[in-house]
Amino acid sequence: MLGVMFALLAIVILWFGIAMPLDRAQRDARAALVEATDRNAAIRAAADQLKALPRNSAGGGSGVPLDQYVGQSAGEAGLTLERAQAQGNDRMEIAIASVRPIALFSWLSGLEAQGVRVVTMSARPSPTAGSVSVQAVLERGEGQ
Repeated sequence: MLGVMFALLAIVILWFGIAMPLDRAQRDARAALVEATDRNAAIRAAADQLKALPRNSAGGGSGVPLDQYVGQSAGEAGLTLERAQAQGNDRMEIAIASVRPIALFSWLSGLEAQGVRVVTMSARPSPTAGSVSVQAVLERGEGQ
């Protein structure tokens, strides 16, 4: 009788200690997979819609010289350009001695929304903690 009791106790422990938690984990993993797949599809659809939008190449104050426009927008964003050298009408090189990455990338995304794209960029840690020094070449026109 005691043997039967221990056998039933072992079955109950195996059922509630191993089988039920594994089943619950499997159901949770399937639900997470479905949710991630739905999010992935939504993000891909949004990206496709963004790609289908026409590029704003006429933006960025096309009547204004690029160096003047970039200098003005940098000032509005609270950034100080250490160097801003025009390389023709629609291309320029800039240098910023110290800028926080978040401020830099939000400024650059604003420029890109106006049709000014980053051709090349290099960023290195600056002496100020949490800041970088940046050299970049900007160009007005169609992006890739």
